[in-house]
Amino acid sequence: MSDKDATSMDFRIGQRIRRARIDASITQQELGKSWWRSSQQWHKYEQGTNRVAAGTLYAIAEVVGRSMDWFFLDEADALTGGESSWVH
Repeated sequence: MSDKDATSMDFRIGQRIRRARIDASITQQELGKSWWRSSQQWHKYEQGTNRVAAGTLYAIAEVVGRSMDWFFLDEADALTGGESSWVH
């Protein structure tokens, strides 16, 4: 595996991006228009096949109304909005 290959953490963050985008009622096409990326690129981010740069994740967090740490919380805390458990 090269340094650029997606990992299980990339997959988990992708799942969180998708959940946050849907909760915010934003389509992949809308994200693509506002962030100069195609809907195909957003699909790759959400599937975890492409890594999301920190700056891009920060921008996504602002658009969908989530804190940066929300993308790293474990499943139980993500569902409740808590911030007590970090994914390791």
